[in-house]
Amino acid sequence: MSERRTPVTPELEAFLAPWWDAPPPVLARIRDDIHARGKYPMQISFEQVALHGWLCRLVGARRILEVGTYFGLSAAGFALAAPDCRVDTVELEAEHAEIARGWLREAGVAERVTVHLGPALEVLPGLAGPYDVCFLDGDKADNPALLELAIGRVRSGGLILVDNAFRDGRVTAAGGEEPTQRVLDLARGDERLDAIVLPVADGILACRRV
Repeated sequence: MSERRTPVTPELEAFLAPWWDAPPPVLARIRDDIHARGKYPMQISFEQVALHGWLCRLVGARRILEVGTYFGLSAAGFALAAPDCRVDTVELEAEHAEIARGWLREAGVAERVTVHLGPALEVLPGLAGPYDVCFLDGDKADNPALLELAIGRVRSGGLILVDNAFRDGRVTAAGGEEPTQRVLDLARGDERLDAIVLPVADGILACRRV
């Protein structure tokens, strides 16, 4: 055993990739489309897609709520990982929502994924739970309010996942990333949540709904 944390170097990532970096081919095509449009920094990694799928299977997810559809890679990943689930995903940008719908059709999951267009803080109050998993990956400034909305919509024993808990390390800056710091404080202090931060990709705040 060791208390020392092993840095995840590019070499270690490359060695471990065969265990998690083998997504369904359609997800690779969505990623390639994102890269071709020069918008890679806004998309989650396949490592995270694999973790999401495993967590969904772990809790037996049947209903999933997502904020931040983008091009539909993560929503498609959820739907493919949990074939019996239905996904509600919320996207602010009409162009992104339309592209996502096209990819969801190509992935063969469009009938199980509904893309809701509009600001998440306006859309979520109209979506009734209970959900088994909620993934927050939209405007970080909205996350404190979205966390409260998610808590009210996720069942006991379900999961709330908040992306970009590290913010490329900027979360440590005093006053620099107040919304992210705030949502971490809220999750840690809320008796309705059993929360932990996972050092996956840019950090995931993972909360079990008590």
